[in-house]
Amino acid sequence: MAALIGNIPEFVSSVHDWNVYSERLEQYFLVNDIPEEKRSALLISVIGNDTYKSLRDLCHPALPKDKPFEELCDLLKKQYGPQVSVFRERNNFYHAKQYDYESVSAWYARLKTLSVDCKFGDHLESILSDRFISGLRNPAVLDRICEEDETLTLAKAVEIAMNKESSVMDGRSYGRFNNYSNNTNWNRPNWNNNRRGGRGGRGRGGHRRFQNESGGNEGGCGGSQAGDE
Repeated sequence: MAALIGNIPEFVSSVHDWNVYSERLEQYFLVNDIPEEKRSALLISVIGNDTYKSLRDLCHPALPKDKPFEELCDLLKKQYGPQVSVFRERNNFYHAKQYDYESVSAWYARLKTLSVDCKFGDHLESILSDRFISGLRNPAVLDRICEEDETLTLAKAVEIAMNKESSVMDGRSYGRFNNYSNNTNWNRPNWNNNRRGGRGGRGRGGHRRFQNESGGNEGGCGGSQAGDE
């Protein structure tokens, strides 16, 4: 027998989500070509002792080995699957808006997560598109989207919004750079005034000191002129 690809750990209700666990189990069956008649046995073998005891009680008076795989999965889903209120999930979805710190791509990813348990069915893409656009926080991005017509797809809307967000952010960075470059008073000392003041102070002070030390100061000159007169 060929070696099996991958492995399935035992199911622990406090750790695992049954829906995710069952999806992985189905892929395990697929990649290893597990036939239908062996799937119940494999499920019983991998779910672990505690989960098997619960499954056994749910199947009573029959035994799990006598039940088809799909029925065993339905029983486990009812037992361990999260209880979801569709209308509450939809309420959360319709009231969601992009956060101030949230990028367009992050907003789209969060919105898709919120839609998982809403059961929108075939209308999922159109509803996602409407909520994605109406929940955008940046007016420039929203205005760009509104330039499109009603044939705009969700994928294209996300692409346009991401491109516009990028250009808006680049424009802000460019504006900050220009403000810094053009603002001559921005944190810049007035070298001309300082130099004039410094030279003048030093020049005048130095000149007077030189004159005083040599005896040729303004007072001395004045006295000499008075004496000559």
